[in-house]
Amino acid sequence: MVRIYQRTNKKGSIWYLDYLVEGRRVRKRVGTSRRMAELALADVRVKRERKELGFAAKDKSFPEFVREYMDYAQSNKAPKSYERDQMVFKHFSEFMRVAKLNTITPVHLETYKTRRQEQGAQPATVNRELNTVKAMLNKAVAWGYLSKSPAQTVKKLREPKRQIRFLSPHEIKTLLEQANERMRHIIVTLLYTGLRRGELIHLVWGDLDFKTKLLSVQAKQGWNPKDYEVRHIPLNDKLFRILHGQKKGESPYIFSNESGGMLNGNILSRDFRKLARRCGIKGASIHTLRHTFASYLAMNRVDLYTIQKLLGHSSVKTTEIYAHLAPDYLRSAITKLSFQQEIPNKKQIDYNPKP
Repeated sequence: MVRIYQRTNKKGSIWYLDYLVEGRRVRKRVGTSRRMAELALADVRVKRERKELGFAAKDKSFPEFVREYMDYAQSNKAPKSYERDQMVFKHFSEFMRVAKLNTITPVHLETYKTRRQEQGAQPATVNRELNTVKAMLNKAVAWGYLSKSPAQTVKKLREPKRQIRFLSPHEIKTLLEQANERMRHIIVTLLYTGLRRGELIHLVWGDLDFKTKLLSVQAKQGWNPKDYEVRHIPLNDKLFRILHGQKKGESPYIFSNESGGMLNGNILSRDFRKLARRCGIKGASIHTLRHTFASYLAMNRVDLYTIQKLLGHSSVKTTEIYAHLAPDYLRSAITKLSFQQEIPNKKQIDYNPKP
């Protein structure tokens, strides 16, 4: 029910708007103009169709909601994601300084984007932070604290496309020659599997099946792969020989620290950067090995769908950054088409049929 009605008192006639939202009756005073009442009626009908009408908890403070959301994030997100959320909301809360959640506007978010860039944050960093803030505001809508998110109309910054950094055969050879045995085995494993750093340090012997020559990337106690999915990667013969011949100690981890515990990812990255600098290799990180794995697959004409599955990308759009390395894949796809039998001879075609 959505209607307008008029009431008359000593001061004159007043128009009112009357409608139902979520089972609750709403009455609003519009004014003395019937025309304005009709416009208000049309506006409510449009918002009702778009499901933009709703009640919000007007007394919910912004700091209180942030604390509530962080409790939710700690219980439902991976530790790394929770830590990232903490950092983002630290920046966002220091900038926002609003008392009530429902006072946040799109202008606030646009200003936040500008301020973060002025502070030196790269577009990719700002976009990641914006995604986190949008997720928070969407949760506020889901919990009934907002009728709609103020971030709906806020767009991400355009990110400059960068050339993918992958290692040349000479760089790979140099790294393997200069690395100690443990680092060499780690490098070979990453080159032949494309694992993320977190996936590598969580690998245990139970993830390897030497009979089927498969490596499984799967969840562990307190840790999940980025896509939360189990994926299986076939073991290359060279990698199979290295892992099969590696000594198994008391540690459950394939690559452990000196005390048999899990490797520290930050220390592993630091050690790799030191090795790369010693080899005279610039712009390389531990993640470059993952790019190298995918890049060489693309250059060997492996299709993007297969690369996506091996890398564990949730969307092939992410994998498309390697498409330029396979310049012939579109041409090779087109050459597989053949309609020659279906195309009639020119003599058989009457371009000017008679009536």
